[in-house]
Amino acid sequence: MSFKKVKSTAKSYVSSVKGDLNNIVNDVKSIDSKIGELGNKFDQRVADGLSDLLTGLTGIRVSNIPEISAEVLDMKGKNREARAAILNDPSKGRSSESPSNKIALAFPKEFRKEDGSGQPLTNYIHFRSLDRNVKDHTGEDVYDIFLYVPDTLQDNVAVTYKEAEKGIVEGMIGSLFMNEDFGSQNSKEELMNLVKSGAPGGDLVMQSIGKAVNPLKFQLFEGVSFRTYSYTFNLRPKNADDAQSIQEIIHAFKLSALPGTTGEANRIYTFPNEWAIRFRGPFKDHIDYPLVSVCTGVEVNYTDGQSFSTFIDGAPTSVGLTLNFTETSTLTRDKYKSKSSAFLNANSDGREQSQEMGGDVVTTNEQSRQASEKARKEKEAKAKEKKAKETRTEPDGTSRNGRQIGPPVGGGRQIGSPVGPGRDI
Repeated sequence: MSFKKVKSTAKSYVSSVKGDLNNIVNDVKSIDSKIGELGNKFDQRVADGLSDLLTGLTGIRVSNIPEISAEVLDMKGKNREARAAILNDPSKGRSSESPSNKIALAFPKEFRKEDGSGQPLTNYIHFRSLDRNVKDHTGEDVYDIFLYVPDTLQDNVAVTYKEAEKGIVEGMIGSLFMNEDFGSQNSKEELMNLVKSGAPGGDLVMQSIGKAVNPLKFQLFEGVSFRTYSYTFNLRPKNADDAQSIQEIIHAFKLSALPGTTGEANRIYTFPNEWAIRFRGPFKDHIDYPLVSVCTGVEVNYTDGQSFSTFIDGAPTSVGLTLNFTETSTLTRDKYKSKSSAFLNANSDGREQSQEMGGDVVTTNEQSRQASEKARKEKEAKAKEKKAKETRTEPDGTSRNGRQIGPPVGGGRQIGSPVGPGRDI
């Protein structure tokens, strides 16, 4: 009996081991299948790459990779050329007569890929400091700063209303200006209730009769709030040149946000720089621009929310930079259409040109100078056009003012002006 138990136990053990071995084999087969799938995908990519190479040599396309259309390639090329033009000439649009020092800064100058190679930015945000409104800004620094587009990029339009009501006094005064008879708009009972409610102790009277005056409340438009903007960047240098660029960018924003001083005791402030905030790259035509703004805050975090660490030369490994701006004037429909809207200003530099004039509420010295220069050029152009019209040759060889400046069309020679009709000397 004991032998049978031992035999039964041995069979159970053998079956258990076989089951475990089968499970292991199945798991190995599953892993092998997944590896095979990855290998197939890799092989397919290699095959597609080779097919593209053969296509370039033979002109016959056999790859499964979708072909990029000529229009897309052309658009990419134009966008790349436009970005390069801006970076190569960042001061484009500034007055050539401005005595300020024009400085261009960029970070990052290019994005590093995994293989260590770089590629230029596709989209970026452009901060341009405008000349200050001072009598002489010779030698002052103005900046064109290009930074990558931050993770948060938003704006808002906010208008304000206040609660108002049409009481007895408001109704009577309004009727005077609107040529309306206030009494005809209200019954005798309503007028009496209005008077009672406004009289001393009127609340008790209205409570006793169980009635209250309908205040006829409504929302009265007050105005438009100033728009504010905040941009946060995480600046991580890859080398000493990057660290130097970050340091100079922070210096530029802080310097431009601060006022100057004048007077013998430096008791008079001169205003800081205003800023034009722009967008560059393919997304420019899809993002509304801020109006000309002032920088209200420059926040720098030299640890960027991490443990403090530096490179061997002492430069921080990461710097957090937050910039706060407020527009110098409130938004209206006309300003939005001509100076902000991406929808109405696609494929145009109209918004950039409007920013070069600075704020538009008060005429500054620089604006006056530019306006005078523009008026002078227009006057010269009109005078040149007028002179060209006066000397334009007619088919009979005379100018517009009747003066003979060439032989007549008939080929005959005319020595002087005609003495009479049809008579030549």
